[in-house]
Amino acid sequence: MKNNKFLNKIENFLLSYWNGEQKLWKAFWLMGFVFQILFLYFLLVLLYFGVLIGLTWSIKVTIFLLSNIYQIWILVSIWNCAYNVRNKTWGHLSRSIVILNVIFIILTYTGIVSFDYQNIIQKNS
Repeated sequence: MKNNKFLNKIENFLLSYWNGEQKLWKAFWLMGFVFQILFLYFLLVLLYFGVLIGLTWSIKVTIFLLSNIYQIWILVSIWNCAYNVRNKTWGHLSRSIVILNVIFIILTYTGIVSFDYQNIIQKNS
């Protein structure tokens, strides 16, 4: 029963952003910036331990799914919370950033834009 209350709190928390009930600065800066950095470190630790125990393929799929679920949630949340501000210009700007992010994601996943990570790593060493 206690576990159910905890899950309900998490669900209500996530839905409050998804439904646009939170302030834009919370959605954009806290969940879209600070939490995203923490989430990235969590995924890197997950990848590290996955490689250690030999589950590279399944860990990569898990990371792909988790990161895409988060990305969809945060982009929808920022879009829906965009006009929970005094100055509507911030709402327009945040929605423009969401649109640019979606375009970038589409270009990356289709292969139109790609990154040569190996050369970047070699040049910096």
